[in-house]
Formats: sequence, C-alpha cells, structure tokens
Amino acid sequence: MAKGRDRAVLDWMRDLWNGWVVAGSNAGGFSRPSWAWRSPAGTSAAIFLTGIRPWLRIKGPQCDNALSMIEVLQRSRYTLGRKFLPPEWQQSQEDHYWRQREMNHRGIKQFVAEPMHSPRRINRARVGLS
Repeated sequence: MAKGRDRAVLDWMRDLWNGWVVAGSNAGGFSRPSWAWRSPAGTSAAIFLTGIRPWLRIKGPQCDNALSMIEVLQRSRYTLGRKFLPPEWQQSQEDHYWRQREMNHRGIKQFVAEPMHSPRRINRARVGLS
C-alpha cells in the first residue's frame, strides 16, 4: 500500500498496476486530505511485484518470496481447478508464508513461528462453528 497527499501519483499507480485509491482517514483540524493506493491481492499482485522488482534493494527477498508464493497458487489453479492442493504444494505454500513472516519480523526478539491472533476464528469457536 502506498500513501500520500498527491492523488495523481496514486492514480497513476492504479492505472499502471490496477488496485484502488481510497481516501485516508480525516484527522480533523487543519490536516490535508490524504490517499492510499491498495494493490491487488493474490495472484493479481504479480504484475505489480514484477514491475517494481528491478528497483528493490532492501525488500527484494520479500518480493521474490511473494512471487514464488503466487507461482504455487497459479500452478494449482491452472492444473487442478477448484480441487485441493497436493500435500507437497500445500507445504511449499506454508513454507513461503512462514519465510515471509520471518523476513517481515520487527523488533529485537527472536522470531517465533506461531499463528497470529484471528478474531474470526475466535468468534467461530465462541458460537460453536469451528
């Protein structure tokens, strides 16, 4: 997601790579309007990631990993349709997910691969739907 006060730049990004431009929250007072461009998610993000990859110096490994994740998803859609992923492809997807989480880890504490809090899952458990 890209943020800024110059809507024209974000509209250009939307026109080039799809996605959406949305208004930022109004802080009130004397603040200027702000905008955010949201990139397409899932396999549609490959166009954007491939487009920016040559210019990435710090986040290159995250981009490469995300493109690898998308490749697994695309491969399964083209070969299996709506069927379940084979276990080895599912494991590959899981490995890419945890690699991305570790690369995006912040702070000085050691990274621990544990599931994140999910209000939806908790709510389903509360109403007995899990």
